[in-house]
Amino acid sequence: MYPPKFGYVIPDSVDEANEFLEKHEDAKALAGGHSLIPMLKLRILRPSYLVELKGLNDLHFIKKEEGKIRIGALTTHYEIVKANLPLLSEAGATVADPQVRNMGTIGGVISHLDPAADYPASLIAMDAVVRIKGTRGEREEPFKDFAKDMFSPDLNPGELVKEVIIPGFKGYSFSYKKLERRAGDYAIVGVAVLLKKEAGVVKDVRIGLTAVNNKAVRASEAEKVLLDRSPDEKLIEEAAEKAMSYANPTSDIRGSAEYKKKMTRVMTKRALQDALTR
Repeated sequence: MYPPKFGYVIPDSVDEANEFLEKHEDAKALAGGHSLIPMLKLRILRPSYLVELKGLNDLHFIKKEEGKIRIGALTTHYEIVKANLPLLSEAGATVADPQVRNMGTIGGVISHLDPAADYPASLIAMDAVVRIKGTRGEREEPFKDFAKDMFSPDLNPGELVKEVIIPGFKGYSFSYKKLERRAGDYAIVGVAVLLKKEAGVVKDVRIGLTAVNNKAVRASEAEKVLLDRSPDEKLIEEAAEKAMSYANPTSDIRGSAEYKKKMTRVMTKRALQDALTR
């Protein structure tokens, strides 16, 4: 199916993009296009204009500062993989295929908020912060609050994601495990784990889940099982069982709800075991 007719706008600055999007509330921002274009072709969306963002270099960067990393909204998955960022680079390497990784952007992913996307599990585990720019200035929102629901980011008319800010997580080990039907598919279950050990004792642990709820969730009760303890097989099993309680998936072509729920336990166990051995 062909998309409906729309206007195409190329702004010279982020300010110009903000102003145009605020003035035309049914316009859509276009970054990599790998989420937006299929929805246009299916006529799920019928915007009056597409606003091309690719030329806006103010949104395209990775800056490592003391204690934190700032990632511009137009940073591609490929660039994130090559930047060797904690956890996010590993998640980025599982996104779709090389073509999508070279074109798709982190800003596009979190502005779209597909519940089966890969980054949200990592971002919620990392306590990421989203910096948002609009005509009235800039604001910051924790990712857990920015992601209101599936396909529902906390963006007002005219606002754009400017950057994502994550802590540096020096001294942490991590793992992202993804269950998929075939390489490059959306996640059936995705589990992100970050942890820090001292003398064999877990001093901090973070577990994020994607594709098992309306939006990414943090398995905080599972984290408590491991905190300030020396993990063994029994504790890992207990934590994975707790993580499963956060899964509330729906049945679809990728599997039944019961299957996905059970696989949440399995993938959490694998991610924990992997992170603990690094």
